[in-house]
Amino acid sequence: MNTKATSNNFSNKHYFVGLSLASGASIDSGAAVLDRNLNVIRLDKLFTMEDVKFFINNFTGKQDAIFNISIPENPTMLNAKWKLHSREYQLIQSSKLIDVNKLDWTHRFSTRGSEFFRECKSNGIDIFRFEIGELKSSFGLSGMYKDRSPVDCKAFQSALKYKFNIYDLPANMIPAAQLEAILGAYLGYVMYNTSLQYTYKIKAEYQGIDVIGIDFLHEQNFL
Repeated sequence: MNTKATSNNFSNKHYFVGLSLASGASIDSGAAVLDRNLNVIRLDKLFTMEDVKFFINNFTGKQDAIFNISIPENPTMLNAKWKLHSREYQLIQSSKLIDVNKLDWTHRFSTRGSEFFRECKSNGIDIFRFEIGELKSSFGLSGMYKDRSPVDCKAFQSALKYKFNIYDLPANMIPAAQLEAILGAYLGYVMYNTSLQYTYKIKAEYQGIDVIGIDFLHEQNFL
């Protein structure tokens, strides 16, 4: 993946919004808002794209915020090796009920919400995308536990609190989608605060919007 430096200056931003977008309305999406002091201003659950649109369109001070939206996985992707190989032997091309070229079962990411996010960008909102797996790995949060399992979420929440100084978290366990949204919001804080020992970069472009990631992590942040 090619990377390029960005010269954007976000020193005037006051809010950092993360949104962990699910692949469909049947799974909850998480939304989180942090301020400059890493206080948790808002945590929310969203389901449909109408919920997402309402959340962003009615966000007070969205011109003073950075929005980081995760790229959801494609729910129709063939994610098992035997399924991928079996495609070669299934005579689905002869069926009029299945449009193979349209479904594209091997595409990793979903385009859900991309048109609306491009519209937000054209309206002057600082909106970016991120890939949650790559971001967790860059921050050193990819542990030995099964992704989104209770023990993984517990370790994730503890890291957000003690490693990234986001102390204003509820005492109870936070859902995985909201934890991922908080990490996306913290990425916005990294983009704003140039005094941190992090370097963020534009890793790629997806559906017309820059994908942001962490390019460098100083050794002291692992201590």
